[in-house]
Amino acid sequence: MSATFQRRDRRSPKNDEPVAPSPTPRTRSLPVRRTALVRMAVWATVATGPLALISSCARSDEVVRAQPAPAARAGDTGASSLDPAGYAELFLGLWLRGGSDEDGAAARQLHAMAPSVQPPRWGEHVPAAERLTAVRSLRQGDGAWSVTVAVQFKQTEAATGSDGALRYFALPLVIKDPGMSVGAARAFVVPAAPMEVAAPAVLKPASPYGTQVPDGSPLATTVGEFLTAYLGAGEGAGRYLAPGIALPAPTSASFTAVRVDAVHAVGRTDGTASADGGAIRVQAQITASDADGGRWPLSYALQLKARDGRWEITGLRSGLEASPGKKGTSDTSSSHRGTAAGVQVLGVNAIATSAHGVAS
Repeated sequence: MSATFQRRDRRSPKNDEPVAPSPTPRTRSLPVRRTALVRMAVWATVATGPLALISSCARSDEVVRAQPAPAARAGDTGASSLDPAGYAELFLGLWLRGGSDEDGAAARQLHAMAPSVQPPRWGEHVPAAERLTAVRSLRQGDGAWSVTVAVQFKQTEAATGSDGALRYFALPLVIKDPGMSVGAARAFVVPAAPMEVAAPAVLKPASPYGTQVPDGSPLATTVGEFLTAYLGAGEGAGRYLAPGIALPAPTSASFTAVRVDAVHAVGRTDGTASADGGAIRVQAQITASDADGGRWPLSYALQLKARDGRWEITGLRSGLEASPGKKGTSDTSSSHRGTAAGVQVLGVNAIATSAHGVAS
């Protein structure tokens, strides 16, 4: 078996022979250059890594350290964030319903929540609770409360001592395992049966509005006319407002008449407009009548300011403001811009507007 190989002629050309251009170097020059460029790009990329590391280490930027999360205190069990009012209402409702059926679902749920508490036993007439509302939650210590629940009983044909009555029950509640870690599931425990107690004491609140404004005075007239227009029984409530004040009126009000029963002010006044910039706070007791003949006793606390010999409304207040010189409760949804002469005073649902009527 023989193989034939072609031998390359390496002899030099003769002088009379034309020299033919060799295609090999020209065809191989482009791949060689491309390979060289690729190699240079790879080495440049590899070199930029250490250079970037060296330059970042050489900079003197401040190091931002992550702040550690605050450690939970040993005595913080989250008990202060728990609200036992809803649990007390639920338990007392089951306790009252459990007395009508010892083997019913309410009795079984009651036994699961407090096995040591016995439900009541009703006689011939079964009292039915119409509404339960927690009216007081008193903290008794670490993880313990006493919750007072008001119970409104339904009126039935067979009148008994509890029908239609409002009665109060105090219920003791404690947290199971108060020493558990923060975030762990907790449960309330009722250690004893409810106790019927007296109604919470009702106190007469102290009012800063101690001066009665004379009927027919400019102050009483302005208040009455403004409230009549504000509640829909009249028109033009905006003309009683100070410049820059917008007070949206209730859109659902369908009152046909407003009667001013009394107007009381903070401080002494005869109802006449004082010097420009003088401010006064009043509280108006009114009776608004609707189209169906209903009468609504309402109370409005207003802030007014004197300007050009007349009173202007500068704010609708909450009515809880204290007397001058005393610290009081802040206004609901209020925004104060000062009390000096010519400065706007805002209150409940009142907004300040610019000269173009846009809310600021």
